[in-house]
Amino acid sequence: MTQNQEFALDVLDWMLHDWHHFAAPENVETWVRQLNQMLHDGGSAWEAVARGEHFGLSRRAIGPVVDVLEHTATEATRAHAHLSEAWLKLVGRNPDASGAYREAVRAVEAVAKPIVLPANDRATLGQMIPALKDKPEKWTTTIGTVGDVRAQMEAVWKGQLDRHGTDDESIPLSVSPEEADAAFSTCLNLVRQFVGGHVARVESN
Repeated sequence: MTQNQEFALDVLDWMLHDWHHFAAPENVETWVRQLNQMLHDGGSAWEAVARGEHFGLSRRAIGPVVDVLEHTATEATRAHAHLSEAWLKLVGRNPDASGAYREAVRAVEAVAKPIVLPANDRATLGQMIPALKDKPEKWTTTIGTVGDVRAQMEAVWKGQLDRHGTDDESIPLSVSPEEADAAFSTCLNLVRQFVGGHVARVESN
């Protein structure tokens, strides 16, 4: 581990995932906190984060990412779970661009559904986009227009090329890391708008 930094990070990631071999359940949070302090003191770009019942290494979240994740943790638990998973898949030790993209989209669906299509428990972006287009007067926005919000949702939806199987050889089998990164940023903004009340449904009389 002292001779190969990448190997050392892989070992730490494995230890975090299988923490029960190294720490008792009542001590695991202290153990992870101490590891994070060492990583921080050493100037590492990595941090230990929760991943379901396990933990793992992720590139340190900064700025808007931290702000939105912390805000959605209290305001929209399900969206927070999807965004956290998307971030881990995007910047973890074993990146998964398609998975990151998928989870980011799910985060938007989780916060937008109650506002755009509250009666549809299984509403997807693909269903919300035409709803916003057909009757934009049913919603208000703090800045810009409903069309601006719809355009962001549509860009993310159309960009997820690997959402379904296809026999079209011109379509990539998976999205690229760059596409997933861009989609995550757009979804982060959309989640913040919906959670912050900047996209709201007009109350009917």
